[in-house]
Amino acid sequence: MSGDERHSGSSSGGRLPVAAIPRVIGSVLLGAVAGVACVLALNIPLSILIGVTVTHVAFAVGGWMVLWPLDAHVTAANARREDFRPVLEELLVLLISLGGLFGIVAVLVLGRSDTGDAAAATALCGVFMAWADLHLMYATRYAHLYYGAAGAKGGGIDFNSDESPAYRDFFYFSYNLGMTYQVSDTDVSSSTIRSVVLRHSLLSYLFGAVVLATTINLVAGVATG
Repeated sequence: MSGDERHSGSSSGGRLPVAAIPRVIGSVLLGAVAGVACVLALNIPLSILIGVTVTHVAFAVGGWMVLWPLDAHVTAANARREDFRPVLEELLVLLISLGGLFGIVAVLVLGRSDTGDAAAATALCGVFMAWADLHLMYATRYAHLYYGAAGAKGGGIDFNSDESPAYRDFFYFSYNLGMTYQVSDTDVSSSTIRSVVLRHSLLSYLFGAVVLATTINLVAGVATG
């Protein structure tokens, strides 16, 4: 029995999930609708912040729901289907990072207004979900590099298992790296993947600082009334 067959998988019957680009577009549209709807009752900066946060939430939740159930066979097929272009992919990561930072700016701008606490709470949620999006995108990037560059079985990351990795394994690798800034019980043998891990670690450190700053701002704002 092959590793793919032994790996606990989904009941998708081998059908490929919705691709990344349509999920991104759908998340952006949902966030835009939420932002426009909030303008009717809230101020514009807070409405924009809510729209950005909804976009991040939709992309993160949608990505987990779509990718987590997939078995190794469908993971490999989907990873090879996704046409990742390194420059565009890194720019997308950068835009998500800037979105989180702009959330902090919005908190500072609205800190003295009547909606300051609401803005701080929304920004905290937005930055956290942007953090989740960051590692979700890198998880799919690692899956693409693993299955796209080393033949049918893939390679570049040793998960210390006879089973072929599914997306949930790449989630483990990516989110673990995002929280500890290092790989744990896996080994990276590809120089290309190592370079991605380095960039991922640097952005993770930046996001950790941003999440901490947002939390401090929120607590300080509530404490001072």
